[in-house]
Amino acid sequence: MVRALASHARGHWFKSSIAHHLNPDSPASNCSQKFTKDLLDKFLSSRASGTSPKTIELYHFALDRFLDYPLTPEGIRSYLDSLTCRNGKHNYYRCIKTLCRWLYLTNQLPTNPTERVLPPRRQKRLLPAISEEQLDMLVSYAPTDRDKVILNLLWYSGMRRSEVANVKAKDFNWEEGTVVVLGKGNRYRKALAGNGIVQDWFSNHDSLEITSNGIQMMLKRLGVTTGIHCNAHSFRRGFCVHNVKSGLSNKVIQSLGGWETPDMVSHYAASLTFDDALKLYKGLVS
Repeated sequence: MVRALASHARGHWFKSSIAHHLNPDSPASNCSQKFTKDLLDKFLSSRASGTSPKTIELYHFALDRFLDYPLTPEGIRSYLDSLTCRNGKHNYYRCIKTLCRWLYLTNQLPTNPTERVLPPRRQKRLLPAISEEQLDMLVSYAPTDRDKVILNLLWYSGMRRSEVANVKAKDFNWEEGTVVVLGKGNRYRKALAGNGIVQDWFSNHDSLEITSNGIQMMLKRLGVTTGIHCNAHSFRRGFCVHNVKSGLSNKVIQSLGGWETPDMVSHYAASLTFDDALKLYKGLVS
């Protein structure tokens, strides 16, 4: 009798295992487990000690609203379909993918449901990039010397808003024309130091004495005043596009701007027109 029950149990396990591999979405494989606050807290606690507060904030932003959704392909698709942020959906997907991979690797899920969810499609559109002419106009409307310095530093260095806010005079190497900043992923990197306006400021000041949010508000006010779409990302894109048009390779621009991959540089480079390319070509062969 015992042998018969054991044999039946082994047979049942075998059939369940086969069913799981043939159909990972079946109730037998995931039991429609829901995402809970307890799982969210454990996931956030598992992140590396070097994870930046901004990354944790992003996880909260993407995952707090995912609470109570089933940890299944259908549940993930339903959540993504409920979002109205278009290209922003991809950031939500990446956070959920990281979460589900951790749940699977820590044996809290029998399968990784994101393996059966296609990433949201992103619309290929060119976002605003500050041109040199627009920079000059913004600088002319900037009410203070510090604002002028920030505008020049953003455009000539390609630095991120948080990097600019935290930079100190001691971080600059003016002989080399570089500055060491605490960049994305809580990692230090070198960036371009900017122009003479930036150097003059930091020769007499230790810092810009402004927060990242303060820079954001200043740019927003200037955008309203000038009618120019004005945020830190538009300056970073402007840095990229300007250097593409100057003839630097995508790989060089990637390194100067601190992008992890050349994908974004290639995307911004799409704004290079035939006339731009022709002008660059004639400059090289003349």
